[in-house]
Amino acid sequence: MILKRKSRYVMIEASRPLDITDKVAWSQLRSEIAKFIGEKNYLEANPFLAEQTDETKFIIRVSRGSEKAIVLAFSFIKLFNNQEIGFYTLKTSGTIRALKSKTIRAKVE
Repeated sequence: MILKRKSRYVMIEASRPLDITDKVAWSQLRSEIAKFIGEKNYLEANPFLAEQTDETKFIIRVSRGSEKAIVLAFSFIKLFNNQEIGFYTLKTSGTIRALKSKTIRAKVE
């Protein structure tokens, strides 16, 4: 039996440039998320860096139903690498393609 994983994609913008593709930075960010939502909810959400679109925006894949917990965790993170930072959720979607088209459309209007 093949089970399809139901995922949601969340586009997040940081208040300052950030390189999330660096493994150390992504590991620190994951530990911050786990600190705010707890280990059980973190394991259920199973966040994964899908793509970094530019220096301040990135897309995270999470399990469907857990996107609200991830968004909430990012809103609580105020310090990263001993520097002040703010994370803002731009859009949530079921596919990366739809997520990117929504953000492009928002810029045009």
